[in-house]
Amino acid sequence: MARWAVRITTAFCLLTMAAACLAEVDEVALGKSKGYPAAPNWEQAGNDEFIVWTNSGGQEKFLPYQTIRAGEASPLRKSGEAPRISYEFQGKSASLQDYLDRRRVTSLLILKDGVIQHEHYQYGRNERHRFTSASMGKSVLGLLVGFAIEDGAIASVDDPAVRYLAALKGSVFEKLTIRNLLTMSTGLTWTEGGATGTHYRQMLDAMGKTGGLDVVLGFNHLQPRSAPGTSFFYSSLDSELLGRVLAAALRKSVSAYLEEKLWIPLGAEADAVWFTDRAKVEMTHCCIGAISRDFARLGALLANKGSWNGRQILPARWLEEMTTLHGKHLEKVAIDREPRMGYGYQIWLMRENQIALRGNRGQVIFIDQKNKIVLVQTAVYGPSRNAMTNFAELDALWEGVLASLAGADKSR
Repeated sequence: MARWAVRITTAFCLLTMAAACLAEVDEVALGKSKGYPAAPNWEQAGNDEFIVWTNSGGQEKFLPYQTIRAGEASPLRKSGEAPRISYEFQGKSASLQDYLDRRRVTSLLILKDGVIQHEHYQYGRNERHRFTSASMGKSVLGLLVGFAIEDGAIASVDDPAVRYLAALKGSVFEKLTIRNLLTMSTGLTWTEGGATGTHYRQMLDAMGKTGGLDVVLGFNHLQPRSAPGTSFFYSSLDSELLGRVLAAALRKSVSAYLEEKLWIPLGAEADAVWFTDRAKVEMTHCCIGAISRDFARLGALLANKGSWNGRQILPARWLEEMTTLHGKHLEKVAIDREPRMGYGYQIWLMRENQIALRGNRGQVIFIDQKNKIVLVQTAVYGPSRNAMTNFAELDALWEGVLASLAGADKSR
């Protein structure tokens, strides 16, 4: 009997230690004991206790949205053996698990040649949760402009936006071209960020109160800081104006166009949503909700120069133009307070053959077109200290992923 007691006690201790090992960073602050609860109202939705729920479908309870229907799902195979991935950060070697243990990551997928090498979810999330894209949606908008040019709805990126949206006539936006909007080179004074009193916050307020063209024309008072096409300044207003120009050119909603041109052809396995303003106009500076596997399919499409499952879905020439620098002022622009990335058409340019979709609070899709490697992360960085955006370690992880997976090819 004593031996059985010892065995039971040992087993209990092992289970206890295993549970401790499985603890996820900040899980107590994030509301694990309450099952990562729903926010009682929109004002509290961004608080630590509710942010996991909010950023994995919870926003749909508070904000209006358009549904983007999925068609027949394309296959997304899993690798039989997970690769060992390590990286260097702050002078120390670290593993993929080390990264997950100290970052508020809700999902992390890594693909090579369209095959899942790693898939991991935290905080009670899984492959069925829709995660909010934040500003990754800007890059999706850039893709849709390319489809519109291919379809003849837009003649040229050098066309003035007013050609397609007559309401801009006589405004500060009248002389801006579609290229100016794509590259955030309008030259207009704008304050980005979520702080009270910023132009960005005023834009969000307008979306909630009226929406539609008021969101853009309400900033007709903005003053130019430079001539259009000569300087970069990150501005979500540029993306909102571009989205309204695109919808006017198409004579249909951007969410319907996304469903038609990308979501169904891509073989997304789940419906997505695009959040809208009060007038039911999509918020094109952000705000697509999708499962991580479908974000991974999107990354794989871009890794394969617009081709997926043997079909050329996105015009290759548009993707090439979209990921090309269109001016010296776009070569190194500010991100995370450090000017180290280039900017294309609503998409980040990391280095040769590498591009990125990036969003607030840790949403990213990194793409290496040469080696066809994709990393998808969704996260709940902020607002507490431990979870503030730290892309330095994510960048280091990406380097480790590339070294591990691209190096594996060379060793075969």
